[in-house]
Amino acid sequence: MTHAFDRKGRFARLSLVGPVCARVPETGGEPYSPWERAEELGLHIRHAELSDSWAWWVPSRRLIIVANRLTTAQERCALAHELEHAQRGDVDCRGIEHPSARTWGRRQERRADEAAARRLISTAALEAAMRWAHSYEEAAQELQVTEHMLRVRLRLYRNELECLDTLRIAG
Repeated sequence: MTHAFDRKGRFARLSLVGPVCARVPETGGEPYSPWERAEELGLHIRHAELSDSWAWWVPSRRLIIVANRLTTAQERCALAHELEHAQRGDVDCRGIEHPSARTWGRRQERRADEAAARRLISTAALEAAMRWAHSYEEAAQELQVTEHMLRVRLRLYRNELECLDTLRIAG
């Protein structure tokens, strides 16, 4: 039996939603470190006062600016998210005078969140936390991520389970 949390953060049976099959890249046995990955990619990380965001990717300088008021889990998630933008070559869509710029920006944000969630939370770690945690907060704390990133990963996990179920039926 698989479990997750309901919208109020209470433990509940996992409900499967919508089949969106995709390859799920995951890291190996070691927990993902966005700081190490940024170093591997030759990216610079700087901390600054940011009032409207947790972090920014600045492609022209190969720089990620991180708000200095974040907890370790918040910084880990924000940095992982911005690294996904960097690795994909995403650009800032704000200020672009094109009808689809806003839609494209939302898609970039969703893809960055999804890829970061997969890297930050392995399936094994997610399943282990789901066995004992009584709330999103408790599970997120154990996984060293934000509740938002945990919710993103849970949504992806539901889709993965739906895909497996569909594959079993299709033979």
